[in-house]
Amino acid sequence: MQRQIDGNQEPENDQEQPKAPAGRASFGETPWSTPPQSLGLSVTPQAQNSNLEGWRYLACGVDSLYLGIYVQWGESWKDQTEELAEWKEGASGTQGVPMNDGKFLILPGGKQNFCFHLQWPEFHLFLSDSQETKGGTPNAYAEINAKTLWQTSIEASVAIVLQEIEAFGGTVLNVKPSRCDLAADFYLPNPLSLDFILSHRVPADGQHSHNMTANRLETFYQGSKKSPVQMRIYDKALEVLKGGTKLWFLDVWKIPECEDVWRVEFQLRRPFLKARKINTVSELIDDLGSLWKYLTEDWFSLRFQDDPNATRRTVHPWWLGVQMCDQLFGVPRVFSGEADERPADVEWYIAHCSGCLASFAARLRLGNFEGAAAELVNRMRLYWSRNDFGDRYAVKSIQLGFAGSSAEHVFDGQVMEDAA
Repeated sequence: MQRQIDGNQEPENDQEQPKAPAGRASFGETPWSTPPQSLGLSVTPQAQNSNLEGWRYLACGVDSLYLGIYVQWGESWKDQTEELAEWKEGASGTQGVPMNDGKFLILPGGKQNFCFHLQWPEFHLFLSDSQETKGGTPNAYAEINAKTLWQTSIEASVAIVLQEIEAFGGTVLNVKPSRCDLAADFYLPNPLSLDFILSHRVPADGQHSHNMTANRLETFYQGSKKSPVQMRIYDKALEVLKGGTKLWFLDVWKIPECEDVWRVEFQLRRPFLKARKINTVSELIDDLGSLWKYLTEDWFSLRFQDDPNATRRTVHPWWLGVQMCDQLFGVPRVFSGEADERPADVEWYIAHCSGCLASFAARLRLGNFEGAAAELVNRMRLYWSRNDFGDRYAVKSIQLGFAGSSAEHVFDGQVMEDAA
């Protein structure tokens, strides 16, 4: 007899091994709020000692994708690079200057051999001044935003990049994945601890580091930042709340509040991808499931200390759920598109501005809310009468992943009478 095991049930010692569900679960469903049923591994009575009861799967997918792009530019490329150089110089000392009616930004910096940095709402693009590739080295490099990848697909995200390069007059000859981050998010009502991970991890002697706030774990790292593979287990809800600009994840996770979400994430760099013979985007897409399977079963796992041989140790029930995400990588996601309509991001800024207002009022000794707010608005109008609100609006829009067209209404420079 088979029995579903969840985080609140104690497994029976004589329980028959459950089998994996047939086929793939649809994204948007919750395939497991329990340990997944596969791998021929028993769940021993030690599971009841875990502090991870009640966990639930939320989402998995590609969170970052960096591409080396081989481009053949047209005969006008020399003139274009001169124009790009002028734009870059004009952007010096800024966070970026909107170009092409606010469609993209030109930034003052570059990246290694790429001297020009452009930013669209969906991705960053770095260009060298070379008209063609030399020695097998790409002359363009793209970093696709997490929001783009989660809300669309890998194919659609890459297509956006290639379309913009072609609009610049380039012919794309080849696209090679340079870095890819794979992630799975889980609801964990009890936070992970450093002791828990260290006492369950296999291998136990791998290089690791961690970030703590007081006695609370925020991030655990396995492997170094520059190594071909690095794993991170971290409090994703905390990271999302800190900046207030990623609350669109609530729509991905299908949860009302941003709390108790932990992420398992693997950063895969080019040497690892090359060793796996992943040289194209299509090869990466085809290999996503097997990549996750290898990373969570062979490269790293969380297991009970119930056997001297680490490979025979019982996998922790929550980590079984992590492993079974291999069935969902590559499955199309159903995205409602409500994230951009959620008030959550706006509420974060309201709270931030409200806190600034209180500090502003205290410094000016303005104890009345109406008077303090009016004085702040008055000074803000004065500030924006001397600065370009439309350009700043376009820059922030692109940085946040929105179309960066100019503001609908040009600031009129009107200054309110002092109402303090």
